[in-house]
Amino acid sequence: MSLSVFFGIRTHAKLLVLLVATVACCATKGEDYGSVNNTLPKSMEGVGIDQKLGELVPLDLEFTCATASKSLGEIAGARTSLGKLLREGKPVLLTLNYGNCPGMCIAQLNGLVRGLNELSSVQLGKDFAMVSISIDPSETIAKASGTQQRYAQDLFDQHDASSWQFWVGDKQAIEKMADAVGFRYTYDAKHKQFNHPSAAIFIAPNGTITRYVFEIGFVANTLKMAFVEAGQGRVGSPLDMIALWCAHYDANENRYSTSARRLMSIGAGLFVTLGAVASLPFWLARRSHLEKKNRQAAIGASDGDEGAQASSTDNDLKNSVIN
Repeated sequence: MSLSVFFGIRTHAKLLVLLVATVACCATKGEDYGSVNNTLPKSMEGVGIDQKLGELVPLDLEFTCATASKSLGEIAGARTSLGKLLREGKPVLLTLNYGNCPGMCIAQLNGLVRGLNELSSVQLGKDFAMVSISIDPSETIAKASGTQQRYAQDLFDQHDASSWQFWVGDKQAIEKMADAVGFRYTYDAKHKQFNHPSAAIFIAPNGTITRYVFEIGFVANTLKMAFVEAGQGRVGSPLDMIALWCAHYDANENRYSTSARRLMSIGAGLFVTLGAVASLPFWLARRSHLEKKNRQAAIGASDGDEGAQASSTDNDLKNSVIN
C-alpha cells in the first residue's frame, strides 16, 4: 500500500467517525431542538383579555382628564368619567395604556392613528369619542398630556383630535375599570414596567361593551364596522347598517366577515319580493278580467229578469182581453 493511499484511507476514516458522532449528537438532542415550548414566559403569566361583551362598564368611576376638549366640554385637570362622556350619545373607543410603555402601547396607538386616518365616513368627534386610560397610577397629567399631543398631531383634519382623551387615575379606579372590561395586566417591579395585552374596546352610548378588536395595525373597515355596531343606529349610513347586518365578527381573523347565512336570507327575500312584483301585473289583469266578467254576468242576469217581467206583463194583458 502506498503512503498516499494510506493517508487517504485515514482521512476518510476520520470523516466517517466525525459524521457518526454528529448524527449521534443530533439524535440525542433532537427532542430539545425539535420540540416547541408552548408555555408562556413567566412575565406574561396572568396577562390577557377576558371578553365581557354585553356587560356594562362602570359609569361613575372618576379619572382626571389630562387634556382639554371644547367639543366634549372637558377641562384639563378636571375630574371626569365614562358616564359623563357617554351622555353625548356617541360610542366610545377605550384603550388601556401608559406613557412609559417601551413597545406595545406605541405600536397600538400608532396603528390606531393610521387606521383612523383611512376613515372618512365615520369621524372622531362627530360620530364617536376615544379615551386612553393610563394603567400606571403614578403617571402625571403632564406626561399623559404629552402622550396625547404626540399622537393627536398625526391625525388628519377630518378628525377632532381633542375628542381623543387621555386620562390618569388612582390605583383603585384603574384596577376597577380594568377588571370591568377584562383587561388583565401585571407589574414588573424589577424593570419598572407593566406587562399587558392590547385591545380596542368599543362601548355603546348606554355603556354596554359591544366589541373587542385585537390589532396592532388597525384596518379602517374593521374600525368603521365596530363603530357602526357600537353606535346602535346612530353611526353610519343605512347602507352601513345593512352591511353590518350581513356581516359577523370573526375573532380568529380579527375582522368582520360576510355571513353566508344572512346573505342567503337576503337573497331569498329578494327573490320572493321580485317574484311578487313581477307577477303583480298578471294578478291585476286577472282580477280586472274577473271583475269585468262578473259585471257582464250581472248585467245579463238583470236583462233576463226584465225580459221575464215584461213577458209576464204581456201575458197578463192578453188574458184580461180574452176574459
